[in-house]
Amino acid sequence: MEQKATQTLHGITRVEGAVTGEALVTTEKLSHLFNAISNDGVIRMNGHPLMGESYADKIIVYDTDIFSTGGAWGLYFKCRITGKGPKALICRNVHPISVGGAVDAGIPAVDGFALDPCLEIKTGDRVKITAPEAGGEAIVEVFSEGAASDRATPEKIRANGWKKDCLKLTPHEEEMLAGGHGKAKQVAMERLVKFGQGMGSTKMARICSAHVFSDWERRDLVIGAWPIFKEFAEMGAKVVMPTTVESTFMADELVDDPGMPWHYKTRTSARDVYDAMKPVHDNLQLMGAHVIPTCIPYMHMSVARFGECHVTSESNHAAYTNTMLGARVNRDPANMVLYAAITGVMPEYGMHLTENRKGQMLFEVAPEVLPELQDVGDFVALGGAIGFRAVDRVPVVAGLEHMTNEQAKAFCACVSPALTYPMIHIVGITPEAQTLEDAFGGDIPDDVERIQIGKADLHALYHSINQTENREIDVAVVGCPFLTLEEFVELADLLEGRTVKKRLWLYTDYIEYSAAKKAGLVKAVEKSGARVVHSCCPGMIDRDFETAESLTYATDSLKMATLGAGIGFPRNWLGTRRDVVNAAITGRFERSRWR
Repeated sequence: MEQKATQTLHGITRVEGAVTGEALVTTEKLSHLFNAISNDGVIRMNGHPLMGESYADKIIVYDTDIFSTGGAWGLYFKCRITGKGPKALICRNVHPISVGGAVDAGIPAVDGFALDPCLEIKTGDRVKITAPEAGGEAIVEVFSEGAASDRATPEKIRANGWKKDCLKLTPHEEEMLAGGHGKAKQVAMERLVKFGQGMGSTKMARICSAHVFSDWERRDLVIGAWPIFKEFAEMGAKVVMPTTVESTFMADELVDDPGMPWHYKTRTSARDVYDAMKPVHDNLQLMGAHVIPTCIPYMHMSVARFGECHVTSESNHAAYTNTMLGARVNRDPANMVLYAAITGVMPEYGMHLTENRKGQMLFEVAPEVLPELQDVGDFVALGGAIGFRAVDRVPVVAGLEHMTNEQAKAFCACVSPALTYPMIHIVGITPEAQTLEDAFGGDIPDDVERIQIGKADLHALYHSINQTENREIDVAVVGCPFLTLEEFVELADLLEGRTVKKRLWLYTDYIEYSAAKKAGLVKAVEKSGARVVHSCCPGMIDRDFETAESLTYATDSLKMATLGAGIGFPRNWLGTRRDVVNAAITGRFERSRWR
């Protein structure tokens, strides 16, 4: 006799499909990138309730996505390449990152329930999803043994969705979709249309630049992009706009330099890493991308203008471009960024739309805080203190009088670890927020939540990253996001006449490195024994888990301390830049401020 459902939930289909499986449930956020969930399906996130569990072949039920836009690639790779991905996604709100990821993963993704699926569904329940059409109804039937009586009444409220055909294409877009401009554009458009239908988009936005991920050809610690890069390169795909590439595993002309991070306690030889990285970069170059790896293209390679739409795989890129330049950028699913680069369009959604850019809560920076903003790291802490409170709302920040490009870069890097969406209004600085009223798109709501940010909030942020009690460090890391020329000037002053006791790696890209070398700044900082590392992301080092977890790092990067943490990663101290440099010199992390 067939078992009857103990609960029926009605939601909205983001990506269609039908599947039955065992539920794995958390009320917390997740990322599908390898640094959060290994490509064997094991959850690695530091302190997460599901840390150490595997979601392979499970229906994963969670809040929404956090961390990198590369989670879209990670979801695809685990589902289609390693076979260790989930069967389906059930979320309170499916983030665009996972809508895009589920398109290529070929799994259903659903949300929009009247009742909270993270509370109604329990780990171990058998769940059946029927989700036939994007924007239409999704039915989730829950079968559980010994269910409580209050879960026996089916949910009768149906969520309001949208019609699948709400997305209207221009004649040129229709031609691409029909194959009139070649196979590569046709396949890219098919996937973009499916993503747009899942997002409820009504039209495509014209894009001015794209920033895609890098990768290397492996099956374990990879972003997950390389099979699709290879697929499109073999189709003869060409990008139709300026396309830059995210930071990667190493600088190709420094492969054999023993002082580089890829020679320190690694599992795979540098030459083997390079040999796996090169074909990926070759494929990107074949498609016309500028393979000059960077995480700060907004500083030099693709500087956006007010009102333009751009696509990016880098969260701090999106936040800086929205906040400081007034362009329109989302934390796009990283796979959809490639397809946008090939077609020139992206479904219009999120921060493309004026109504979604309006402020939703107000943070007032206390006057007492301003004299304390002495270090770039203090702007890291300020951004985190605001981001972890705002989460999925657009914050308006009042009380800041001025920000340099470097301070703004540090402040905006709070998005991936903390904020869900890449928009912050800084009154008097953000182009769309010259006044409070501008930031809120009109009158300030009477019931708007107001939060004052004081010194205690910055202190708490610094101390919230508590992964070790060992103050004897192995490595100090500065430059996530990458350092600019002006930051090298400051570091040269900070290191003058001093010698490091522990490894101090200063990360930047090739453009800033070349400028700093020409200016004599690389030589100046390296007199101390520090090393300048270019083109490489500090989180993209191939170590075995046990070795990595035995290391203690000091860093001034909230991204590094939060995203690069958990199973298989070093233990991090988060501090000001000055304290991180001092830790490299003394070998011991101590706070001189924010104690």
